Amino acid sequence: MRTQFFGDIRVDSIPEFEFSLDGSWFLNGMTTEIIREHEHWLGPRLVEPGTRKLKMISHSYLIRTRHHMILFDTCCGNHKEAPGLPWHQLRTPFLDNLARAGVQPEDVDFVMCSHLHGDHFGWNTRLQDGKWVPTFPNARYLISKGEYEFWRADIESGTAHSMRKQPWTESILPIVEHGLATFVEDTHGFENEMPDEIRYMPLYGHTKHHCGLYVRHGSKDAIFPGDAIQHPIQLARPDIVGAYDREAAIQVMRDLIARCIDTPTKLLTAHFPSPTAGWVVSELGNVRFRFDAD
Repeated sequence: MRTQFFGDIRVDSIPEFEFSLDGSWFLNGMTTEIIREHEHWLGPRLVEPGTRKLKMISHSYLIRTRHHMILFDTCCGNHKEAPGLPWHQLRTPFLDNLARAGVQPEDVDFVMCSHLHGDHFGWNTRLQDGKWVPTFPNARYLISKGEYEFWRADIESGTAHSMRKQPWTESILPIVEHGLATFVEDTHGFENEMPDEIRYMPLYGHTKHHCGLYVRHGSKDAIFPGDAIQHPIQLARPDIVGAYDREAAIQVMRDLIARCIDTPTKLLTAHFPSPTAGWVVSELGNVRFRFDAD
């Protein structure tokens, strides 16, 4: 993704790694037949030839304002346990990529988490001398209060799957124990000093309190939808979602399309392959995604 500017707000993608997944694994109702039907417009950028797996990326957004350095979501993280998943025991140059953008971990003022799935908060911590310590020691980690309480109750009840409990232990509890977590409402406004606006944007369904991010400077704006939309094929099939609450997630998808289609509002997506940013557009009565570099 090329650097995005919204007035004084600068946004860069900090890549972690690229991967492909069987669409049916993370999108309820997705089939190989549906992917085949749409493969002609998705192309090899978005669908792995032969396997018809959906191509994706893991990356974080570095947002620089006049006042602060912000990371929106922190990917999967190195050395994290995720057996059977593409992000099991990674060894990626994520922090080197951050440094190439001119930022060290100590420079980050705020970390903002869209939701508490392990591939969105993994770099909250890093392994140091056998212990998980905060990667960004000077940052406040902003987490939805409702999202945190939902997952804490699930984990403390003993019913949570190991793929949820392990990331919580490795990447959330150390932040809380170090006193760096700040629990906020789902409409939390981070900056609202004219002409800049940065705030959470409730996009419920993928998880109970999933939130995206809204950024605006004057007439220029962008939505960071997190996992409310995970792959461009969903623009053609908004009824196919990966969600805790399917009906809520479908409504969010339809609302995003209605809000963004054929407007200047950019989507800065969480998992679309590079260049990740672009616009929702109509083409001959169909809903498509036009990448910024196209």
